[in-house]
Amino acid sequence: MTESEFRAVITSTKRAVLGAIRAHLSPDLVHSVDDISQEAYMRIYRALSSGKGPNTVDEKSLSSWAYVIARNECFRMQGQENRRKRNHDAASDLLLLQQWTEPAGEEALALEELEELISQLEAPFSETLGMLLRGYTQLEISRELEIPAGTVKSRISRGREKLRVLVAERSPNVESPGSKESPFEKHLKKEGR
Repeated sequence: MTESEFRAVITSTKRAVLGAIRAHLSPDLVHSVDDISQEAYMRIYRALSSGKGPNTVDEKSLSSWAYVIARNECFRMQGQENRRKRNHDAASDLLLLQQWTEPAGEEALALEELEELISQLEAPFSETLGMLLRGYTQLEISRELEIPAGTVKSRISRGREKLRVLVAERSPNVESPGSKESPFEKHLKKEGR
């Protein structure tokens, strides 16, 4: 395929490709419009160069074919973005879980220790935090356990507090979360009251 022939293809399919992107691309991926259209045209070029395009090369069939390719590129890009977000959410949730149980001034717990502590919690907390530890996102936990997302967040928050208490019991030199004195209480203690 010559350069001028491909320019003619671009000109005749531009409206279809941009229409597919407008119709099928998620608004949060609007920054990817150029990438998607470029990838769609690369696929079109490769297919036409190898003789794998539409059977009839009239403008209508070419536009329909280009529309489908651009639509599929939108779906592919959204799938990649969803996987990236899911991996990022799972990694940040796991990091937060590790930080929640980390005693002040000490090294983070080993994964085995964290699993052991989670197994000591009551069922709803151990189940939710265990899934979080295995890489599930909060949304995936909500779907898997068939509970509202707010319940998942509540179980994680309450479970983390229970984990802090367990960690404090294992490390007697670390204050438990409920044992911290207010500045007023410290002042009274200092004054001997």
